[in-house]
Amino acid sequence: MEPALSDTQTRWPATAYCGAEAHDYDERRFMTPQGRLFSELENRQFEPVLRRLTVPARVLEIGCGTARFAAMLARRGFTVVATDPSADMIAVAMQNCAGLSNVSFEQAEGARLGYPDGAFDFVFAIRVVNQTESEDYALRMIREMIRLARSGGLVLVEFANRDRPLAKPSRDVRLSFGQVTRLADASGCEVVSRQGVLVFSQSVLDRVPNALVPLWGMVERGAAGVLRPWASRGYVLLRKR
Repeated sequence: MEPALSDTQTRWPATAYCGAEAHDYDERRFMTPQGRLFSELENRQFEPVLRRLTVPARVLEIGCGTARFAAMLARRGFTVVATDPSADMIAVAMQNCAGLSNVSFEQAEGARLGYPDGAFDFVFAIRVVNQTESEDYALRMIREMIRLARSGGLVLVEFANRDRPLAKPSRDVRLSFGQVTRLADASGCEVVSRQGVLVFSQSVLDRVPNALVPLWGMVERGAAGVLRPWASRGYVLLRKR
């Protein structure tokens, strides 16, 4: 049994999205051409997963935010449980999922969820691991994701890549592909795929002129396939044995 989390390990995310931050989240991040490209690159990471799932698989999202991914999966027919520590984010997410009866929400922390072992066919977290209070908490959360996946089920872990060259100092939690792979092996999982997004980082993308964003997207997709170990965001898809 793992030791109980201390007070300094239970604050997730390090900065919660509340009030106007929750209501303006999508508009500030995904309404520009650059933001729409980033969203499209993120959504592409689900393609290897959806090829392995059948409707109505049971899906858990940790850190659902405004339900961009939960809504997409629910519209495809999956049964989705979406969690987030922010009540305001969940309120926005529920509005965005109005009319979808196959998605439900719970306010909860990612490293301590009350669902039974093996309750889900697919568990994932996007833009979450890097926002946790500490590396220890981030790793605990990944272990919790693995616990909740059934035998043969899938887990998608997204993280800020520690091994990216010339990365600027940041308070974000950063992991490596090797670190996630070792944790997966120790937790009874095999790696299905490793992918990378934004070889040139989000800050570089945000400075690309609007007219050049489509071309930049082609560059990013090609570069990520070759330079995946050094992309700014990593995605590791696991299958639980």
